[in-house]
This record gives sequence, structure tokens and C-alpha cells, in this order.
Amino acid sequence: MSDPILASDTETDDSRFPSVASLRAAHSELLKRYRERENDPEVFAEVVQLIHQGRATGALLDSEDDRWAAQSLLDYWNSLLYRAGLEPPDTTLVDFDPAVAPSLSDDLCPYLGLEAFREKNQHLFFGRQRLLDKLLKQLATNRLLIVVGSSGSGKSSIVLGGLLPQLIAGALPGSQNWVYYAPLVPGSNPLAALAQRLKPANVSATEWVFQQVVLFKQDPKHLLKLTEQREKQPVVLVMDQFEEVYTLCRDTAIRKALVQNLLNFIQAGETENRLILTMRTDFESQFVRTPELLTLFEQSYVRVMALDANELREAIDRPATLVGLKFEEGLVDALLSDVLGEPAALPLLQFTLLKLWDHRERNRVTWEAYRRLGGGRLALAKSADELYNSLILEEQMTVRRILLRMVRPGEGLEVTSNRIPRQDLYRSGEAPDRIDRVLEKLIQARLVRLTAGDSQDDAQVEVAHEALIRNWPRLVDWLEEDRLILRQRLRLTEAAEQWQARGQDASMLWRGALLEAHCDNNR
Repeated sequence: MSDPILASDTETDDSRFPSVASLRAAHSELLKRYRERENDPEVFAEVVQLIHQGRATGALLDSEDDRWAAQSLLDYWNSLLYRAGLEPPDTTLVDFDPAVAPSLSDDLCPYLGLEAFREKNQHLFFGRQRLLDKLLKQLATNRLLIVVGSSGSGKSSIVLGGLLPQLIAGALPGSQNWVYYAPLVPGSNPLAALAQRLKPANVSATEWVFQQVVLFKQDPKHLLKLTEQREKQPVVLVMDQFEEVYTLCRDTAIRKALVQNLLNFIQAGETENRLILTMRTDFESQFVRTPELLTLFEQSYVRVMALDANELREAIDRPATLVGLKFEEGLVDALLSDVLGEPAALPLLQFTLLKLWDHRERNRVTWEAYRRLGGGRLALAKSADELYNSLILEEQMTVRRILLRMVRPGEGLEVTSNRIPRQDLYRSGEAPDRIDRVLEKLIQARLVRLTAGDSQDDAQVEVAHEALIRNWPRLVDWLEEDRLILRQRLRLTEAAEQWQARGQDASMLWRGALLEAHCDNNR
């Protein structure tokens, strides 16, 4: 019971299937051909070829489940050849060999670190289908959606990387035809930010934005009129980090004009415009400062809760599968154990996954890399420490000054991220080249985010995520040491902005005891 052709072919073909899924697909196709041409010698030759390739595929399989699945397929064809009276080749999977695994290109990275998901990387967004369905249901019956969640809950990602792409794809009736303006963040002057987002491509930014801010203040329906003049379809506006309307905007008139324009935008007019806001849970109480919006909050908000273990696993596994990235046995379970229950679970997990990707071995994430990073809880702090310790003393001092400019102390112990113009960093008297050098290192380490503006002077910088503020002990210590100075600086900045807004009114300048107290605290 032997066939010299079948038996001698065994060692001549060392090609492999790239995965168990590919082997399974080849098995299914070959099974169809075998059933159509049961005793055809050509089909038997294809069987032998599949066995050779499948056996060699064992070098790529380190998972026991994958090896068991592959071996079962090969054993099936072994039995079939034996029953046909032919001598089968060796069907035992070869041992796993990491040296033959395919290398993955850096540009395939499936994880974002501390960045929020957006439309451009929607294909990597997983784990939020239940919440996404809830948001779509809310928007189907309500023109206002307020997505509320704690810092690090993923509220920006679910809107920018999940909800918006779904709407653009037609998840709601006719939503593929709606008009979508790019999402905006309010900043200290939300009317200017809104005008900037609506600016036509062929007009001067400075003059046009100034004119629109004046009109927003004068006419609570100006936003509605502006969009109706241009668009005949419903318009969708997204304001991310809406809490900045209360925390950064200190001008009551601007805040009031913004809210009135936004409400008329969704409540008046013939088109069914939509307004989507994201906001941190700890600033919900600020809605009392805008009573018109407060009355709509109860019927318009959806709260973002933490992902459960299955959703977190999907957020790890599904992007990895897309690019062929594998984790050593048990490593995903360890990551889940690390971050479940953590207040900033998502950013900590994403940052850890990004660093594990950076330290991958060809197409595999190893336990060695995981331990070197310190696991899911410590990867962010350890990476920040490694950068800091690699700098000379003068650069370390610059890191401290830069990061402390990018945080904002609250009334109690709360500290939030504070986006600032890049140009503000050069007002401390430090050498500009040192600031540029250190800032670039912070950006490369993914700890700081740079947002380009229309000109170099408009560029802004901010901490990549507030998870850094809470989870890097060194930065936490700096904040505790400088909390009083930071609050004094914040008061001075706000006073200067008010002075500028009131035409540099001399009566608003600090004098006497107030000025002396500020000087004493900053000596």
C-alpha cells in the first residue's frame, strides 16, 4: 500500500500557509474538489501538497488552539489517503519557530496609544457596539446628543471613530447625505473656534472669523442662517470636550451667545440638524451656568461606561487579527487583569499595546516585552521615566516647565489638561532651541500632542491624555509642589485675557495688595 510519488514528495516543498485561517480555507476548497473528483490522481497530488504546506505552517503557530486545529485538518487528509490505499506523507506539524515568522511593517500598527480614534482609523475601532447602537438610537429621535463620561472612558473615540463614520455610511435613514463639518474643540473662545470650522476655503481667516464672532453675539440665529445659506441637507456639528466652554471660556457673553446659537441650530429651521457634544462627567454641574442647555440635558445625554472584559478583549484581539499580530499564550489575559477597574483603563491599555507593538518580535508580542514595560498599569509611567532619565539636567528642567504649562488645577484636587499655543512656551526666557529639542522628544514619545494651525504661530500643544497627569508619579509630585504657583498663574492669565477683551482697560490692572500677593507667591 504505497505510492512512490506520494511518499517522495514530502521534503521538497517548504512553503507555508500564513495562518490557520488560510489553511482552513484551502482545506474547504480542496474538500469541494475531492467530492467532485473523488479518485482523481491530480486531486490526491493536491492533498499531498496541502499536507506539506500545512505541516510546515506549524513553524508559525505558537497557540495550542491553533496547533490543535491545524493538526486536526492534516489528520483528516492523512486518514483519507490511507483509506484510498495510498501511503500518506508525514502529517505531524513541525515545531514552532519564531525565526520564520513574518515581520510586520511599522505602518501596520493597529493601536493608537493616547490618541482618540477618528474617522481615518475607524477600521481599528472595536469593543463598543452596544454603546454605538445606543447613540444611534438617541440621534434617530433627538437632534441633540450629549455623550458624558469620565476622563479616559473613550467618549471622544466612540463619537469620532465610531458614531460619525457610521452616520456617514448611512446608519440612520438619509444620514449618508447629511453635511458633516470637522469636529472642533471649544477652547477659550468657542465662538472663534466655531467660526474657524465654518470658514469658507477662499476667505481670509482672521477677518472672517472676527466678523462671525461679532454676528454670533448679535444674532442668536446666526449659526442657523449661516448653515442654511450653504446647505440644503441636515448639518451635523460635533463639539468635543465641551467642558472647555465652562473651564476655559471666561467670557459670559461668549458662552451665552454660543449656547443660544447652538440651540437655535437644532430647534429652529426646516432641516433636522444634529448637535453632538462630548463632556467629562465631573463637569456636568457646570450646566447650571447655561440653564437653556440644562433643561435639555436629561433627555439628551448618554453616559459612557467602562468596557467589560469581553469588550476590552475585542479591542485588543480584533485590531491585532487585522494585521496578523499575535500575542504569546496568556498575555491578553494578563493585560485585561492589569486594567480592569482602572479609572483610565482605555488610554492605559492603548498606550501599553502601542509600546508592546514597538517591542514586538517580528509578528509576536512576547512576555519578555510585557515584563520589560512593567505591564498595563506601569507602561505609561515607566516610558515617561525612561524619557526623563535619558535627558541632561537642563532638559529635565525644561520637561517640567513644559508639562506644567499644559495642566490646569481645578477648585479642589482636580487637575485637567490645558491646551496652549506653542508660542507660549518661549516666554519663559529659556533657549528656544532647547525648548524645541525637548518638545520634539516629548512628541516622539507620544506624551505630548502638537496640533498644527493655519500658520506656525497658531500651532498648539497639549498633554497627549490626562491619563499621564494621573498616572505618572513624577508629574503628580511636580503638581503638588507647584499647585499654588499654577493657580496664581491661571488667575493672572484669566485677568490678562479679560483686560485684553475690555480693550486694555486700565481699571482692570492689578494693583496694591492683590499685585503684591501675586508677586510674593511667585518669587
